[in-house]
Amino acid sequence: KWEIPTRKEENGRHILSDAASSIREKISEKGLSISDLAGAGLGLPGPVMPDGSVEVCVNLGWKNMNPQKELSGLLDGLTVKTGNDANVAALGEMWQGGGKGYSDLVMVTLGTGVGGGIIVGGKILTGSHGAGGEIGHLRVNPHETESCGCGGKGCLEQYASATGIVRLAKRKL
Repeated sequence: KWEIPTRKEENGRHILSDAASSIREKISEKGLSISDLAGAGLGLPGPVMPDGSVEVCVNLGWKNMNPQKELSGLLDGLTVKTGNDANVAALGEMWQGGGKGYSDLVMVTLGTGVGGGIIVGGKILTGSHGAGGEIGHLRVNPHETESCGCGGKGCLEQYASATGIVRLAKRKL
């Protein structure tokens, strides 16, 4: 396990190149090369279409791009598979975590945003637009006047995420 900063300036322009550089550095440390890898996985904070493209990843500043294809290109054509971060987290829990032994589960992720992953019969329920299980932008307060990062108002994410809790605390000061 290792981590790198997520540079969100310039609408997240550097995120994928930073990830590719970090991967190259890590495999070099291990005496490996890109050709030794079977592939890479990328969890994204937003709805992901079957081809790996995203219309928007609000928390990264991304719009209308295919990070799966772009990261693959940065890694010499290595197979890259993308999915919504909460969905892939739910898969991980089903595989080796708290959901091990179960083929049906629901997972809620709380962090910068609020995500949700639903697995039925061992398969991720992605929905027709890649947003199945995405609960962060459900409207929970119709009286909210401030806009969420998605442009809506009163989203669950505005109250239950780390970002939302900080926002609410600042309101009280």
